[in-house]
Amino acid sequence: MDGRGLNPMDALKDIIDAYPQPALMGHPQHEWEPPRVATGIKNRAARLKALGNAVDPLQIFPIMYAIKLIDDYLQSGQLEF
Repeated sequence: MDGRGLNPMDALKDIIDAYPQPALMGHPQHEWEPPRVATGIKNRAARLKALGNAVDPLQIFPIMYAIKLIDDYLQSGQLEF
């Protein structure tokens, strides 16, 4: 909490809501999404396995924000949101 009753992590909600998310399995794809089925692509299986281990950029926002808060606190001696 920031002393005003606001959680700084709530500010990330707008960023996350604005970030385009792909359609879930079983749902129709959005127009901007690439097709899920492809043929004739070199090393397709290996590429898909590698992408399966990828991290969504939204997952790192809260972690990086927390690291920034800790670093700011260590640098200044006071916590500011």
